[in-house]
Amino acid sequence: MLEFVSNTNEGLPPIEMAAYACLLGKVASVVYVPKLTIHEVDEEGALVVDDVLLQQARLIGWVPTSDYGGWAEPAPGWSATLTAGTFTVRQPDGLYWYDGTLPVTPQWSQAAEASHQVFHFTTSQGDAHHIVEQIGTDRVFAIVTQYRSLDATAPSTP
Repeated sequence: MLEFVSNTNEGLPPIEMAAYACLLGKVASVVYVPKLTIHEVDEEGALVVDDVLLQQARLIGWVPTSDYGGWAEPAPGWSATLTAGTFTVRQPDGLYWYDGTLPVTPQWSQAAEASHQVFHFTTSQGDAHHIVEQIGTDRVFAIVTQYRSLDATAPSTP
């Protein structure tokens, strides 16, 4: 994992992420693995924020997975759509959390269509397998979004 140290006056680079679709039981889920760990330092080089991704995630509604009641239902204003393999997750402010490819299986699509929601998980360190193993701890964060497929090839719900 790469690390990036930023001065507060220099701004932040885009936080690129890889997204992986998975089924947790019968729940359509996406695990995000950031490509950078971003630390924020002040003018003197002192650490201000140890993990910018997780700080930002908390500010926009992500909750540690140890607090299941805090993320068990869809978060207001969040949405996810899938169109021809492009997965888009919008935050309540209209900005994208993720807009990129997401290969999914027919089973994943059916689960998402049936429930009209997707569970999302992230942390700033580790791979997708590591993140899934740590769901239920305060190191992994989650949010649930409303979901709809805009893909003509996606399974339809009765």
